[in-house]
Amino acid sequence: MAVLDAQAAIVKIDNVSTVATVIGGVKSFGFGDGAAADIDITTLASTAKEYRQGLQDNGDLTLELNRDPSDAGQVVLLEARAAQATREVSITLASGDIATFNAYVKSVSTDGAVDDVITGTAGLKITGDIVWS
Repeated sequence: MAVLDAQAAIVKIDNVSTVATVIGGVKSFGFGDGAAADIDITTLASTAKEYRQGLQDNGDLTLELNRDPSDAGQVVLLEARAAQATREVSITLASGDIATFNAYVKSVSTDGAVDDVITGTAGLKITGDIVWS
C-alpha cells in the first residue's frame, strides 16, 4: 500500500489568462467530501423505500491559509470569487500524482489572534469530475 506525503503539495488555480498560479501559504487542504444524490424510486407496489444512485457530487475544496495579500495565488482566489468565475484547480502531490478539477471560489476568510499570524480559509465548490493523473 502506497502512502502519499502531503508535505510539498502544490495547489494551483488558473488566472484570467489561463496560466496556473501557485496559491502560496497553504497549510492544509481537504477535498472530495461530496456524495451522490439518492433518487427515490419507491412506488405504491414497493414493500420498502427504494433508491437509485444519482450523479456524483465531488463536494468542496477547503484550503487553510497563512494569509498574504501580496501572494499572486491568493489574489487570484479573491478575483475569481469577485468574478463568480469557474477556474481549473490542481493539486500536485510530492509523489507526482495530480488531481485536476474545475471549481468556483465561494469564500475567503481572514482571521487573526494574539500571538499568531493572520490566517484564513478558502472554500471552493468543485464542479464536475476530479481527474487524477
